[in-house]
Amino acid sequence: MTGGRTGWILRSVLLLCLTPPLHAQAPYVPDVTEAREKEWRKLVAASQAAYASGKPADGVDPARKGLALADDLFGPDDPRTLISANDLALQLEATGSYREAEGLYRRVFDSYLRTRGEDDPNTQLALENLVDFYVARNRHDAAGPLADYALRSFRRTTGAGSARSQRMERIVAAMPKPAPVAPPPSETVEDAATASPADPVRQVENVEKIPSPAMEPTDENRP
Repeated sequence: MTGGRTGWILRSVLLLCLTPPLHAQAPYVPDVTEAREKEWRKLVAASQAAYASGKPADGVDPARKGLALADDLFGPDDPRTLISANDLALQLEATGSYREAEGLYRRVFDSYLRTRGEDDPNTQLALENLVDFYVARNRHDAAGPLADYALRSFRRTTGAGSARSQRMERIVAAMPKPAPVAPPPSETVEDAATASPADPVRQVENVEKIPSPAMEPTDENRP
């Protein structure tokens, strides 16, 4: 189930190569702003190198600093900021900080969905990351609806025969099916007749469920 998250590392590198000239959220100050962007790139590279070498704990600090810098420099919904958010989520998940990682995966997916729509490749990658995260945690209640949604989205945009659609089909098929709920046993007149006299609770229940048509309602307040 890690193919989606590994793909995100490669996708992050690709996005860095394709990043357009900087348009900072704060007022642009050439030397200062460009130096801060260069620092952000160094932090991203350090974080991704730590993850790729199997040392995610070493990547948490540069990833966290990179995200803080990107939030201030680019804004919360900029693709470069979301690269940093995803990188930090990867490191945190690998080191067992699942609650914070979940929030970051959610942030990346929600931001791309809001700003680029559900058919954008980045949105779909973020969705796969989120599904993979929940499946790995056995959070089937959360993974199931997202996987169904992802499968419909992938079939529509990439076709039912695409690798992405087929992978999500396998995930959906592997989801545990909810156990059928058995209907409650119905009480019958015969059950009421054979109930033990020593069981007053059951006797009262049967009288309430099967009232005699010959009896008139009793006013409990009447003396």
